Amino acid sequence: MKKRILSLVNSREFQALNSYYGEKTMFSALNLERNENRHSAFIAWWLNPDSDHGLGEAPMKLFLRLVASKSELFDGLLLTKILSGGYDLNLKEKIELEKSLSSFGLKSNDRMDIWSVLSIKYDDEESARIIPLVIENKIYSKERKGQTQDYYDGMNTYFLSEGLPIDVAVGVLLSPKEMKPECDAFVCVTYQELLDYVIEPLMSNVIAEKVSFVESFVRNLGRPALGADKDYSVLAISQKEYDMIEALRDKDKELFDMVFATLYADNAKKIMEDDRCQEIVALLNIDEMENIFRELWGEYESVFKSVVYFNYKESHEALNKLFKPTNRDTTRYRVTHKGTEIFPQRRLSKSLAACAIFKAYLKERPATTLDELREAFPGNLNGYYYNHFFNDLFYYAYAPLEYTAGKHKGKEVNISTIWDFYLDGEKLLPIENTSKNAMGVKMWRKSDFDKLVAYTREYYPFIEIEEI
Repeated sequence: MKKRILSLVNSREFQALNSYYGEKTMFSALNLERNENRHSAFIAWWLNPDSDHGLGEAPMKLFLRLVASKSELFDGLLLTKILSGGYDLNLKEKIELEKSLSSFGLKSNDRMDIWSVLSIKYDDEESARIIPLVIENKIYSKERKGQTQDYYDGMNTYFLSEGLPIDVAVGVLLSPKEMKPECDAFVCVTYQELLDYVIEPLMSNVIAEKVSFVESFVRNLGRPALGADKDYSVLAISQKEYDMIEALRDKDKELFDMVFATLYADNAKKIMEDDRCQEIVALLNIDEMENIFRELWGEYESVFKSVVYFNYKESHEALNKLFKPTNRDTTRYRVTHKGTEIFPQRRLSKSLAACAIFKAYLKERPATTLDELREAFPGNLNGYYYNHFFNDLFYYAYAPLEYTAGKHKGKEVNISTIWDFYLDGEKLLPIENTSKNAMGVKMWRKSDFDKLVAYTREYYPFIEIEEI
């Protein structure tokens, strides 16, 4: 199993996807991954024929074609022209963000996310058809009661104010998932449809100066929103990302299922189906592999979750709830000994911060023996291990050992393992004036780590622990 994990994680496909998710976008750099206003601004820029992307009216024509394919409001000739692209398109009114309904004389403070008025003229017609366009962007929230109907009323008020006969008004509810707008004159367009039919087909034609900007937006759509408060799910996946995830999944689908089933047992049964989950779990020793899988998942969370989403597309709602970021603690730490930073210039996870605490203690008391270190930090500080795996937090480095707690989840265990310890040189703990090294456990849940921090602050004031 260890060789199988190594083969997967070291593969070109795994490293390529991990690198893809690891590269910051301009949206993630500014913590705007799911900011509706910034998404609306990009979409308005993309659809605007006068924008500096070099695409002219092509994006808006593709967008209208997508909307017409989902709407029942277009008449025969208009539908034919829009689907074929056989018309001239201009803006009668420029594209605006946050257009207020009060500007039409309506008693409302509501603002339309994207507003414009299009002029469509056929080759064989002298007069143009005037079409108002409203796009309401909903990433997290749902439609407010009567919202799309109010916007439709606003579009019809525009016709009257301009002295125009009421014609087609294009209303779009943009959302990560399909939903039915309250107003029948509106259609729902998903972010995936926007990417598939309006953005990706034109990406190769964008002028060179704007390529990175567009690619950053597309990459952001497929990036799990780990810092968001409400949702983990991606908005849309590009063909490039889809191909990368599929190639990685095909390397070892069964191993991805093993990790998921092990770490999310009861929930995985519902998503994978109980029989499949039991079949997967039966293939390995859960007691031995759980910590390995947990560490892998924590280190490469975006990669593992993207594959799980890919494998269980029909269960996205359940996965969104399961992976909700508010259930995660992503706090990072800095640990210092009398002002000198342990692991300098690094943002430490709970696990590595615990290791830093022990190293800081040994900087103060370098002659400490293994028994004295165990007394300084008793095993019951870590409830994950205590009375389940190991009753002590420290052992001589690289020494073969069995689970010293005797039982794991009520079952007898007799497995030699050192997988649960930090073993690389910088994380070993020098004891007895550096003549020997100890290894410390590396799995620290939030409750256990908080207990360790409180204990350290009470008894060892020369160690400073800071959240960053």
